[in-house]
Amino acid sequence: MSGALDPLYLITDRNASPSGDLPGALKGALEGGVRLVQFREKDLPVPERLALGREVMALAGAFSARVIVNGNPALADELGAAGVHLGKSTAPVGEVRATYHGLIGYSAHSGGEAAEAFAAGADFVTMSPVFLPTSKAASGPILGLEGFRFDVQACGGPVYALGGVSADNAAACIEAGAYGVALIGAILGAPDPARAVAEILKMLGA
Repeated sequence: MSGALDPLYLITDRNASPSGDLPGALKGALEGGVRLVQFREKDLPVPERLALGREVMALAGAFSARVIVNGNPALADELGAAGVHLGKSTAPVGEVRATYHGLIGYSAHSGGEAAEAFAAGADFVTMSPVFLPTSKAASGPILGLEGFRFDVQACGGPVYALGGVSADNAAACIEAGAYGVALIGAILGAPDPARAVAEILKMLGA
């Protein structure tokens, strides 16, 4: 793994910001202390995603933050991103790891799935949904803190708690075994993303 992972992992969603201004909300989040960003926006046409990705990379670069690109190693390379985030609908972790030298994240929904991803070469995983998500529909049964705590024990690597995470429960996620927390709406949907990030980092002791 190239350098320590930040305990706060921001996942982009251009629809989460009340203003619809993803670059503006992201800039605020970076000003607040975000240093690890997943550039998602996987529903955009390729040219638009590339253009927005370049804007995200420029913003992140100004704050020495690392960017992970969702699902597309080729786009990650084209943008000069630090890594790629995979899932069930992408190429398998092992296949990507064979030729890709950046960070690899994986979206897991159980301890067994996370353990398989780590065994195949993933550097970290997100585990979701821990709580009821605020920015989109739940991707599976709600784990709850005890379910999350149980699943993390089987993982064997850094796990980010995802789904309904906020300043109110971030510390509890760490206590339950999370390496860090991954958020979308609690930051990008906040009136003041910089303040939201500062509050979450305070809860994380970061």
